[in-house]
Amino acid sequence: MGDRKRIFGYDALKALAAFFVVLYHVGMVDLGYRDGVYYYPTVTQLLWLFCACGVPLFFMVNGALTVSRKYDFRKSATKAGRLVLSGAFWGLMVMCLYGVLDHNMSHFSLGMVRYYWFLFTLAALYLVSYLFGRLPEWCRWVAVGFLLAFPFLTNLIWDFILLYNPGITLPQWGHIGAFTLYGVVYLYVGDYLAHHQVNKWLALPAALVGLGLLAIEATAVVNHGHAPFEGGNYCFPTIGALLLSMAIFIWVKDWTLKEPRLKSMITFLGNNALGIYIFHLMLMILLGRIFPQIIGVTLHPVLAILAAVAYMFVSAGISELIRRSPAGFLLKL
Repeated sequence: MGDRKRIFGYDALKALAAFFVVLYHVGMVDLGYRDGVYYYPTVTQLLWLFCACGVPLFFMVNGALTVSRKYDFRKSATKAGRLVLSGAFWGLMVMCLYGVLDHNMSHFSLGMVRYYWFLFTLAALYLVSYLFGRLPEWCRWVAVGFLLAFPFLTNLIWDFILLYNPGITLPQWGHIGAFTLYGVVYLYVGDYLAHHQVNKWLALPAALVGLGLLAIEATAVVNHGHAPFEGGNYCFPTIGALLLSMAIFIWVKDWTLKEPRLKSMITFLGNNALGIYIFHLMLMILLGRIFPQIIGVTLHPVLAILAAVAYMFVSAGISELIRRSPAGFLLKL
């Protein structure tokens, strides 16, 4: 979108989504887990649970911008193909980076493209959205309702079962792995919220309930698995993440700023959100190899947040340079 057509609230949401993703990958904070001690979420853990909104918010913004446009098959396939090409290319760059830094060719494997699973998922969602667009509206919402039941509601039920029965086996199909069609829910919820005014006061209880459910999830899963909580990928298809993401979307989508420098900064980050997602991982790999002593270091939460902001701006700068080059198509949705 050109600068005159850009919606600032969507840029702010993309920048916020990118921040949550980077903060989640930075980690390096004490989330309160102690081996052999019953776990309860700490204040830091509760704040870090907002990271569960990173990918969902990005899906919601994409839904707000694309679902109602009803792209034809050629347009949808082109967008999906470009995302697959981009994911494969940057995945190869990660392999090369690992290979050069470690002097080990074993890093060259298809498994390494998992670093950019998000791009492949978004490509699939564009095609699914095209297929859904050919259906009557009631059929589309029935499909969304089915996905809300499975995996979102199913995961919530499992969370409460785990909370009181930590010894049972936890199924993984609904949280991580190949089942990423939960993103369709976020696409359509984003489209709905973009075209309907929702009272912002309703967002507050939604956020509180969402955060509370994520805290229950953290408590259940940590005490079941006896390991620190995986609060990113694991949380995406959950009712808690959905409610919290909806609340943030409602609050931020209509934002306006009069201060030109701050507005320009947020627009810059939002415009390069995809590049932030791609390049912050490479920067982390590079720094981890150059300064191995930082691996495993625990940071104060404020320092972790500042590190995430630094990764964002450096990654956005790299992205902006490449977007202005002939290779810029690799950083376009």
